[in-house]
Amino acid sequence: MPTYTYQALDQSGKRRKGSLESESQAKAFAQLQAQGFTPVQLSKVQAKSHRTGQFFPKVWMRLTGHNRIRVEEAFYYLGLMLQGGNSLTQGLELLGRMGQDRSTNVWQDIRNKVESGISFSQALQEHPQSFSQVSIGMVQVAERTGHLGNILEQIAAYEEQRKEMQSKLLTAMAYPLVVLLIGVGAVSFLLAGILPRIAGIFQASGQDMPVYTRFLFSLSQWLGDWGSALLPLFLLFLFWAGWAYQTKNTLRYRVDKLLWKIPIIRDSTLSRFSGLLAFQLAAGISLVQAMQGAVQGVRSLFFREQMGQAAKEVSAGQALDQVLLKMDFVPQMYLTALGSGQKAGELPAFLERLHRILEHRVDTTLRRIIGLLEPALILVLGLVIGFFVLAVMEPIFDLTSGIS
Repeated sequence: MPTYTYQALDQSGKRRKGSLESESQAKAFAQLQAQGFTPVQLSKVQAKSHRTGQFFPKVWMRLTGHNRIRVEEAFYYLGLMLQGGNSLTQGLELLGRMGQDRSTNVWQDIRNKVESGISFSQALQEHPQSFSQVSIGMVQVAERTGHLGNILEQIAAYEEQRKEMQSKLLTAMAYPLVVLLIGVGAVSFLLAGILPRIAGIFQASGQDMPVYTRFLFSLSQWLGDWGSALLPLFLLFLFWAGWAYQTKNTLRYRVDKLLWKIPIIRDSTLSRFSGLLAFQLAAGISLVQAMQGAVQGVRSLFFREQMGQAAKEVSAGQALDQVLLKMDFVPQMYLTALGSGQKAGELPAFLERLHRILEHRVDTTLRRIIGLLEPALILVLGLVIGFFVLAVMEPIFDLTSGIS
C-alpha cells in the first residue's frame, strides 16, 4: 500500500507533519480530515530510483504530467473542504499549497480572482487549458443551486470515470498499435533495405521476372527515391487537416455530420450528452438551460448546432422528444426513452439510464473491434510477408535452376 507524507493543520491551527498508508491520495486526504486535520500538503513517497527523471526533474515532470492540473483530485479535495465548513478561498489556498509550480500558480490566481469578487466559474474560464468547458459549465450549475461542495465531488467522480474509460481504451489499443508499428517497420525495412540489393542481382542476370516481382521492385525503387519526402509531407498533411478541422467551422460541421452516421460515434456523443443533461436536471436547472450547458461538453459541431436549435424550440413550449422526432437525427430508441421519462416525470433518471446503456454499448463495441483488430493485423502482416517471400524466392529458384 502506498505511503503518503503530509503537512496539516490541527484544530488549534498548529502545523503537523507525518506519514500514513492509504490506497489512494483521495482516501489519505479523507483519513486526515476524519482525524480532525486540515491537509495543506500531501504527497506520495516515491521509491528510490536512478532513472533519468532524477537527473532532469523538470523534463521528467512535464513528460509524466506531474505538473498538470488534476481536475478530479482537485475538485474532490475542494468539495470535501467546502462540505467540512471551509470557505471557498480557504480551499483554493490549500489547493495552491498542495500543487507544484504551474498548478500552484493557477490555483493562486483563481483564489485571488475569487477574493476580488469574481465567481469561481468565471475564474476557471481564465484558464481554458487547465479546465474543460464541461467542468466550468458544471461549476456554474453548482453556483446556481448553492450546493457547490456536493456537486464538486460529483464532478470529480465524473472526471475520474471519464479518465478511467480513456485509460481502458488506450490499454486495449496498445497491443494492436505495437503490431501495426512492427509490421510497418518490417515492410519498410524490406522495401528500403533488402529489395534494392536483390534487384541489382536480378537485373545483372537479365532474367525475366514475374509481374508481381517487378511491381515489388518498382515500389521499392519509388520509395527509395521519394520515401524521405513522404513522411514530412504526410505529417504536414495531418497537421493541416487538424488545423483546418479546428478552425474552419464549415469543414468541421461537414466532417462531424458524416461522422454522426457511424453508430459508435453517435452512441458515444449521446451518452455524454445524456449524462451531463441528467446531472444538471437533477441539480434543479431548467431543461433549456441544461441542454445549453450539456451541449458544451460535446465535441461534435453538428450535434451542438442541432441541439441548439432543439433548445430554442423547447423554450417555445414544445416537448423535447417531439422536437427531436421532427429533426430526425437521433435513434428511435433514444426518443422512446425521452418520451417515457417526460410522461413519468422522471426525465433525469431516464437520461441517466440512457447514459449508462449507451456507455456500455460503446465500451462493448470498442472491445469487439479491438478484439477483431488484433488477429486481423497479424493476418495482414503474415500475408504481406508471404507476398514478399513469394515475389523474391520464385525468381531466385528460377535463377539457381538456370545455373545448374
